[in-house]
Amino acid sequence: MITWKRWDLPRNEGTRLHQFGDMRICIAVDMAGDGDILAALPIYPDRPTETRKKPRIPANLALPSLSDRAWTRFYMGSRGDYEIVPAYPPIPTCVRLKDPFSLPPGSTLEGWIFSRIEACIRVGDTSVVSYPLTRPAKTLYGPPDAGVVCRYDEAEFLATAEPIVSSLHADPRFVAHPVRLKNVSATPVVVSDLCIYGEQLSIFGVESMLQSEKLLFAFSSSGVRMSLDGQAPLPRGARTVAKPSVSGEERFIERSFELFKTITRI
Repeated sequence: MITWKRWDLPRNEGTRLHQFGDMRICIAVDMAGDGDILAALPIYPDRPTETRKKPRIPANLALPSLSDRAWTRFYMGSRGDYEIVPAYPPIPTCVRLKDPFSLPPGSTLEGWIFSRIEACIRVGDTSVVSYPLTRPAKTLYGPPDAGVVCRYDEAEFLATAEPIVSSLHADPRFVAHPVRLKNVSATPVVVSDLCIYGEQLSIFGVESMLQSEKLLFAFSSSGVRMSLDGQAPLPRGARTVAKPSVSGEERFIERSFELFKTITRI
């Protein structure tokens, strides 16, 4: 089970393994003069093959030496602790909907989507390194000449009442996004992909789940605009776990995507 919290350096236990579903992060300590060096290494399951359809975690981990470049190293000095916190990917996330649907002109639809977060290792106020919780893949959102390179993800668009919402809320590898879709054009649109700019968003802890601010996606004749939905208050008791990486007016910039009509329109 993932625990987002502060940890003491594993000085007397060798290499510590943090389990994140089928992915692990190894934390070790090396010496450097009068201080310690924190070393971090991600371990992802083997890729599926034709004979083995599911990813597999090696039974016996053979870790490289701490001098190997595969490790991320950070000088700790006399500090003896680090923190693992949730974070958004450094690039936008393109969430491909498993079941695209048509949105009639003038209509509004509310629901939830979930995206995968990263595990950020932080020492004090310094973010040392951030690892995706699944092997990352990139995709292009939009046309080749004006699209956005994104982290690929896929999810279902869910209504609040669907049972799977509760199970995803309880999975700490995901952040929940309450969303409002609005078709402001005069023709139907097909909603198949939603692009999320994590740099503009916070992560809030609400009891045992993680969620962002509410997002508004407005579909027009020219494309899609993503913005923060100022009409939606946060749930009572929400605590800030991670702040946006941009501040001030940048948070409220509408992200506009001029897409091919064949992508967004019937």
